[in-house]
Amino acid sequence: MKHLIFLLLFVPLPLWSQEYRKCPSFNTKEKWESQYAFTENKQDVLNLLEWLTSTPATEQLVERSAASIFVLEWVTRNPDIIVNVEVGPYSEYLFTEDLMLGYLFGNILFALKHENKVKPDAQRTAGLKSLLFVIEHSELYSKNRIFKSLLRANRKGELIEFDNQMWLNYKSHALLSFEKLN
Repeated sequence: MKHLIFLLLFVPLPLWSQEYRKCPSFNTKEKWESQYAFTENKQDVLNLLEWLTSTPATEQLVERSAASIFVLEWVTRNPDIIVNVEVGPYSEYLFTEDLMLGYLFGNILFALKHENKVKPDAQRTAGLKSLLFVIEHSELYSKNRIFKSLLRANRKGELIEFDNQMWLNYKSHALLSFEKLN
């Protein structure tokens, strides 16, 4: 009987803990001195973005930092890419680096995967989903009341409607603010 209790208590423990995959490999010393270098590294950037948006911000911190820097340098230095990321009404949600990067990386990943047919609404939704991943995998953020409406909309499968409503309210507020200035 003691052995059975021991097995029940300790054997499932590794099954309960979730293991996330390791950071994809990339050349940390890349300088991108030619257009070929940007093209050659695109798949690495996509792999890193997939990993960054599907691994909690508290996992593999050193690797996350290096991967984030690599991705951001590739995106900002690449002369053939312009990624527009709209923050708009979500600025109140993005008050830490983890949250901002989560939203940003979701947007960038979507934009790179859909280069010629980017729709701002779909790109923002991808950013929100990435942001939600960060929130849901953080004890601190998941309990914060500022995220309740976002989490509720996601649970109900209404994230796209939530996003559309947020932007309508944001644009209406911006128009009212503009009219008051005149």
